[in-house]
Amino acid sequence: MEAKEASTPATGGGCSVSAEEIGKWMEEAMQMAKEALENIEVPVGCLMVYNNEVVGKGRNEVNQTKNATRHAEMVAIDQALAWCRASGRSPAAVFERTVLYVTCIPGYRAEEAVEMLKNFYKQENPNAPKSKVRKKECPRS
Repeated sequence: MEAKEASTPATGGGCSVSAEEIGKWMEEAMQMAKEALENIEVPVGCLMVYNNEVVGKGRNEVNQTKNATRHAEMVAIDQALAWCRASGRSPAAVFERTVLYVTCIPGYRAEEAVEMLKNFYKQENPNAPKSKVRKKECPRS
């Protein structure tokens, strides 16, 4: 039997990812999860892939670093941001077209962090108070 190759649109960017690519990247994420387990961490692995290149990858490092924020997704985001700085790319443009592969459903906080980063790099702050400055309209002649 031959397996049919499916194509799934990646969120937000309009690009598509084949079933074969998903399998390849998830296998790599699983290796990260195994590495986490070997280091007495919750076995979660994460990859951030931009234009078929891994720009960030991570595994849980909470116990190892004694830092509750070092979940796999956060480690991968930090690496992706470093990649953007090193390559001179706009994080907004990169994150918009990056596919996130995680070995389990991201927790609420990690999911929120990804959404906040997307908004931050669009130069929008959804939590900022509304401006109290009134713009004066000039009469047109």
